[in-house]
This record gives sequence, structure tokens and C-alpha cells, in this order.
Amino acid sequence: MSTSPDAVNHNATIRTSLRHGFEDVLGAAAVRESPLELAEEAVAEFRPSLVVALGSVAIDAAPLRGLPRSVRRAGARLAFWLHDDPYEFDYGVKAEILADHVFTNDRWALPHYRHPSVSHLPLAACRRTHDRPVRPMAERSLDLFFCGAAFPNRVALLERAQGSLAGCRVEVRGAGWPASLPFAENARMPPAAMADRASEARLTLAVGRDLDIANRRFRLPASTPGPRVFEAALAGAPQLCFAAGLEILDYFEEGREILLFDDVPEIAEAIARSHREPAAFAAMAERARARALDAHTYAHRARTILAVMAA
Repeated sequence: MSTSPDAVNHNATIRTSLRHGFEDVLGAAAVRESPLELAEEAVAEFRPSLVVALGSVAIDAAPLRGLPRSVRRAGARLAFWLHDDPYEFDYGVKAEILADHVFTNDRWALPHYRHPSVSHLPLAACRRTHDRPVRPMAERSLDLFFCGAAFPNRVALLERAQGSLAGCRVEVRGAGWPASLPFAENARMPPAAMADRASEARLTLAVGRDLDIANRRFRLPASTPGPRVFEAALAGAPQLCFAAGLEILDYFEEGREILLFDDVPEIAEAIARSHREPAAFAAMAERARARALDAHTYAHRARTILAVMAA
């Protein structure tokens, strides 16, 4: 289930991806998905042994307090998987009050929770939505692709890179992009369309966000990469990842499965290298896709949740 109403939840598709992951592990008959608005009724009817509440708890009006009562009546346990840490960490106390267990998407947020039962669990990729065969580099119509909201750090980076990207085939999609970037379109992409486009690019850019909603208590820096890194890997996209931290190396090997960068000139240099060494970039994409299939799908996350909740 989601933790915020679908009308304001831009990440509702992650709920469906997690359902698919649990179905891969348990079978379709054992799993049900519900928006927040219908969750209590769904719990009463389905009577599960585990309820996973997935998302953000920053919406004050979200009706969450009745959920533990319906979960207890069903004889179930309640886990919250918060996927907007550390940017909304200060709201996490709402989940701590209600949950039997809290999963946080960010490793550095983990030791700052006070709940007695907390785990770190990164987001992932969905085989049914994101998996694509690795396309030959010669068939890729884009040099560089990025999909994501126009957070200030992302806008600033691409504005600095704009001059060096002249003549390159660049496409940026997402909410809030300014008209000053001619290759950016202010439009959201469905997850499957994002995977299609990433599979058509020589390089897919991975740049985290730098915009806190409620992170004043500890001002935690983000540690764990977001889901787009896993999604693009599964889509067969060679990735150029901004090196905000080194935790990403726990998930993908630099130079073999992804490339890291920390300065704007490296973007154009990586594009040029992808033209000089197409076979190396195709091999990098193959290895990253294999790693995602082996360790970073929602079926893997579902198994982790089940193991933790059974302990």
C-alpha cells in the first residue's frame, strides 16, 4: 500500500513494482496492492500476515493512524518502507509511532532512527517494467539521456555542461525544467517509456537530488543512490553517475558496470569515449544489467522484507 493519496503521489508506480516483486516470490494469489484510500478495507478483506506501507509520510493529511488498528485486527504485522530519506527524515517519526518495523531507503539515515527495529533497504528495479536487452551502441539514437525532476543541483549542472554538449544528441525529461535548456522538456515520463529511452542512449546520466523537504534535525546528506540507477542498469543503459558519495560502489563496480564523474567536462569526455569504444560501453551495460538482475530487483527486496519480518 501507499503512504500518501494517489492524487499527490508521483511514485505510486513503485507500489506496483513492489507488488510484482512479491508476486515473483510468493505467487500472485498471495499478494494484494492498494492505494492508501482503500488500504484499511483491503486489509480487512484480504487478511494478510504482512502489510508494507511504502512511500512518503510528509503529507500531514494522509489518513495513516487507523491503519495499525486494521492491521492488528487482521493479525498482521505492519512495516513502513520510507523512500524519501534523508530529504524527509524529520517526518519519519510518524512511521516510527505506527510501525512494527521501519525500512529506510538511505543508509546514512538508518542510525538516526530511534525505533527499535529499523533496516536499510534501497529501492530497486522492476523486471516487468524496466528490463530491456542491451541494444548495440550503433543503434542508439541519443548520446546522453536524463530523466528526473529539475532539482536546483541538476539544473545547475546541466546549465554548466550545456556549452560542451553542443552538437551532441541530448534529451532531458521530467518536471520543472527551464526553457534555458533547449534539450530539456518539462514532461514526466512513465517508467516503461523511461526504460525505453535509456536503452536508446549511449549514456544515461545519474544525478541525485539536493533539495530537502524536512531534514533540519540532523541535516543528513544522502548516501544511497536512488532507484533510477537500478532501473537504468536493468534497461541496458551505460551510466554516468555523479559521485556524490561512494556507497554506489556497493551496488555497481566503477569502470566495469558504471562510470563515475564529479566535474562537468567529464560528461562530454564520456560521450566522446562511447563513440571511440562502443564495444566497451556495450559490455559495461551488459555487466550492469546482469548485476541488477542478480541483486537489485523488487523480488530481491521482497525477499529481504520477508526475511527481516520473519526474524
